[in-house]
Amino acid sequence: MGGYGGQPMKVIKANRALLRKSRSFRELSKDYLDYSQETKLHFKKLTDVEYKIIRDKIKAQAKKDSLQEIGIYIISIAIVLGAFYAIYKYAS
Repeated sequence: MGGYGGQPMKVIKANRALLRKSRSFRELSKDYLDYSQETKLHFKKLTDVEYKIIRDKIKAQAKKDSLQEIGIYIISIAIVLGAFYAIYKYAS
């Protein structure tokens, strides 16, 4: 045999030391609750004019996006129809 008889005891002692350092669920949840209560959001107060400007920008962007989407659909349909026509023309 060798000199490995004391090795398991060292491992057990090290594990016990680690277990003593671990924190309980109660302590962890308490810290989490304290941390989450500290975080407060502060929003800038806007005037009615600023709300209208932001709303108008959002509406303009939505209109631009919808027109772009419609354009993409039209181009896609044209490409698919062109492909079908080419297949039909060359197949006959």
